[in-house]
Amino acid sequence: MLNWFRKFTSNTDTNLINEQILNNGLTLALEWGENWLKPIGPRLKEKYPNLSEEQLDLYNKICQQAMRSAQDLVYTMAESVGRHNLKYEEWESIIKTAYPWISQENRSHLFSQGMYYAWKDGVSE
Repeated sequence: MLNWFRKFTSNTDTNLINEQILNNGLTLALEWGENWLKPIGPRLKEKYPNLSEEQLDLYNKICQQAMRSAQDLVYTMAESVGRHNLKYEEWESIIKTAYPWISQENRSHLFSQGMYYAWKDGVSE
C-alpha cells in the first residue's frame, strides 16, 4: 500500500511540475518588448537548467500553440458578438476545457492580449 502512495505522489508531483513549467513558459511566451514572439527555450532553460533541448522545444511548441489558440478564440468571439459584448467567462470556460493547465493569471493575460489585437484591428463594437 505504501508503494501505491509513493507512486501516486510521484505522479502528482510530476503533473504539478509540468503545469508549473508550462505556465512559466506561457508567461515567457506572452512577454512583449524585446522577447515578443521569440522562442522561450533559452529563457526557460535559465529557470529549469535540467530540461533537455527536446523538452524545451516541446514546451515552446505547447506554449506557443496555447497562446495562439487562446488569442485567436478571443478575436473570433469578438468578431462574432462584438468586442464589448464578449464575456470573459464564456471565453474562459472554453479555454479551461482545452487547456486546463493554464493559470488564472495567464488566462487573464491571454484574454487581454486577444482583446488588444481585436481592438487594434478594428473589430466591431
